[in-house]
Amino acid sequence: MVLSGALCFRMKDAALKVLYVQDNQLLAGGMHAGKVMKGEEISVVPNRFLDISLSPVILGVQGGSQCLSCGTEQEPTLKLEAVDIMELYHSDKDSKSFTFYRRDTGLTSSFESAAFPGWYLCTMSEADQPLRLTQLPEDGSGDNPITDFYFQQCD
Repeated sequence: MVLSGALCFRMKDAALKVLYVQDNQLLAGGMHAGKVMKGEEISVVPNRFLDISLSPVILGVQGGSQCLSCGTEQEPTLKLEAVDIMELYHSDKDSKSFTFYRRDTGLTSSFESAAFPGWYLCTMSEADQPLRLTQLPEDGSGDNPITDFYFQQCD
């Protein structure tokens, strides 16, 4: 089956902070000017050119006009790039830097970079910090970033 448009999801981290765009960055928070935010609509399409059993997804914002990318440098750098999500969906050119493997763990999901295995989308415990990438610590100690997200289809 071929999609005619992206699916719409909302994401909250495990601490219930919603994702929102500000100054061309995706941030995680909950209050803005004293009002509870609904959060950004996240456009989602599968990457049809990678192993579908790994649940590869491409994540976009602002109607899919910008997509999350890990970049193509030695170290991953999470950023929003002005590229249409449906172009990535239909094109067989390498879109691994825009792809994340979604892993469901009960009610939440984690998102591992396809281009940088072992690197996961995360938020920090403080509000209004940028979404970023982290490697999971081996010992599970310290001020760990939040890598689990509630990933729910829009109403």
